[in-house]
Amino acid sequence: MKTSLSKHIIVRFLDGDLSPEEDTELLNRESVISRMKEQWDSPHGDISKFDRKRVFRRIESRIWGVNIAVRRRRIYAWAASVAASVLLLSTIGYYLFFSESTTTSRHREVMMLVFETQNKERLQMTLPDSTKVWLYAGSRIEYPEKFDPKVRQVKLSGEAYFDVTHQEKQLFCVQSNKLLIRVLGTQFTVSDYQNGASAEAVLISGKVNVHVLNDSTKRTFELFPNERLLYNEQQQSTVIQTVDASQWSGWIHGRLHFDNAELGYIINKLGRWYGQKIECSPELAARYRLTFTVRDESLAQVARLIQNIAPVNFQLTGDYYQVVDKKSSK
Repeated sequence: MKTSLSKHIIVRFLDGDLSPEEDTELLNRESVISRMKEQWDSPHGDISKFDRKRVFRRIESRIWGVNIAVRRRRIYAWAASVAASVLLLSTIGYYLFFSESTTTSRHREVMMLVFETQNKERLQMTLPDSTKVWLYAGSRIEYPEKFDPKVRQVKLSGEAYFDVTHQEKQLFCVQSNKLLIRVLGTQFTVSDYQNGASAEAVLISGKVNVHVLNDSTKRTFELFPNERLLYNEQQQSTVIQTVDASQWSGWIHGRLHFDNAELGYIINKLGRWYGQKIECSPELAARYRLTFTVRDESLAQVARLIQNIAPVNFQLTGDYYQVVDKKSSK
């Protein structure tokens, strides 16, 4: 049975308290080795600038258990003086590990992997079946280290782009807060933040089935390329629109494209993109629709652009922006 990788194990590793067998088993894990190699080979990796306290805070705040009660403990021991420790912590900064006990005849353990991005961060990863995933800012994805033979199940909170590897006999499922999406092999985006009022799925290629989890009718919606499913939780409504799907996936190439998009949707997207809090009243957020593209512009430049095409002002209040009507701000 594999050693469960918990905060206790991490601290014991950093303090050199693991036995030789435990140390070898931990560092020989495929997922740990893969992430270490990825970090080591990365042209952007500079371990001399490694922020130990920042990574520790992220680990402390994000490691949690599945279907088990986990008591948080404050950990005071902290050491990271060698490259292996740096690489392991960098690994855990993106791959947050926990064990889930599953009731099977063999009582086997399933190791779960979790990726999280903060606002302004985006991340690309490859799943165990070679499916490629791009994770948008402020998002979280969870999946097993090894997929079940019958179904490849991932959980998402936030937004992600999936390029799913085709497996004829192994269904691929994405469960978000409000949606359940089933595919065999295709490309699509999902946006469903935990506190969001709506959720959407946009199909780029292939075919997917989407089930709205809170839909009392238990309907399943089939999407074809260039179709967008939009679910509004407050109104309990689901609509399917014909769109240019490429406009919903441009962010994986470093650009945001808005085509007749509601101001509120734009503000939410920009807030996560730039890592900046932006507030706007619901009434104003629903009043205007805009079309433009963001590439390398700063938030200040984008704010000026929006102010030129819509009668609104971006006012910096403390550490956040407030979007107000131009008439009321005079």
